[in-house]
Amino acid sequence: MALRELEARIHQVTRQIRAGQVGTYGQIALVAGANSARRVARAMAMLPVDSDVPWHRVINSQGKIAIRRDGGPDPEQKYRLRLEGVRFDRQGRVDLAVVAWPGPSLQWLENNGYDIEDLILRSQRKGRRGVWVNWNL
Repeated sequence: MALRELEARIHQVTRQIRAGQVGTYGQIALVAGANSARRVARAMAMLPVDSDVPWHRVINSQGKIAIRRDGGPDPEQKYRLRLEGVRFDRQGRVDLAVVAWPGPSLQWLENNGYDIEDLILRSQRKGRRGVWVNWNL
């Protein structure tokens, strides 16, 4: 898959995360078919300021805002998440059991041409969870 096509898929998947929820870089990578969570992080970092992609809803698998090049988490990201009702503990983590995005719906995946059987298999191999993982196709 070409880089631009992959970035478009990453952005498309990220747009499915609802306000008040967070997805992880790895989760987005799995659904979009990216090779790594770092590819997703790069795609988020390259977004223009006025983008409609909710980049702030993507965090790391520890429930934290990723550390930026300047050595700290992005205060704008934390601010936006707080506006949506996402709470942070003293260590700067969110409770993923409460605010984790379950993933895109089967309907959305079908409508957008995703290979659902492949996604289920890759999810199970990686031990990932999502609304698509336990379906019997």
